[in-house]
Amino acid sequence: MIKINNISYAINGKNILSNINLNIRRNKITVITGKNGSGKSSLIKIINKIIFPSKGSIKSDYSEPIPMLFQKPISLNKSLEDNFLLLSNIKKSKVNKSYFNLFNLNKLKKRKFQNLSEGEKQKVFISRFMSFEQDLIILDEPNQNLDLESEKSFFSSLSKMKNKTIVLTLHNLTYIKDFADYLVILDSGKIIFNDTIKKFTKK
Repeated sequence: MIKINNISYAINGKNILSNINLNIRRNKITVITGKNGSGKSSLIKIINKIIFPSKGSIKSDYSEPIPMLFQKPISLNKSLEDNFLLLSNIKKSKVNKSYFNLFNLNKLKKRKFQNLSEGEKQKVFISRFMSFEQDLIILDEPNQNLDLESEKSFFSSLSKMKNKTIVLTLHNLTYIKDFADYLVILDSGKIIFNDTIKKFTKK
């Protein structure tokens, strides 16, 4: 579990997050949502210790570095396959048999990464991060640039990952009841909803 206790975060005197209290539960999927500028990205960066709160504390059961998919990930001007293996600790044979299947990437694996469409690139980034062996992964708007069919495939794969703790930011909440356990809604740096998906869908 990750326990966030009364954290705030400010830049040049402007509050980005205010008095955030939140528990990230082990082996559950937590979605963080809110309008642009609500503090979503800052919150997940604090969870991942990329930035640090102005006040408050975070207690975590996770000791290993936390993989995080940014909105603009690092890429190499090499093949799709090489980019998939970047920062990954899995064998190439395992890539071919398993993780490429999420978005049927095998037919594209030898193509130069820079020649792929934005949607195809995003599929590579998502598949790569889904392959990490760590118990906790963080995804910042992972469904951007995905077509509807790929988006559904991605969310379906999330629902089957019972042994990972996943935190992701989203704008579109259409499919959250199909894969997520908890929802956090931010507005102007404050939490206005923090409960189960079931309670949210009943509202």
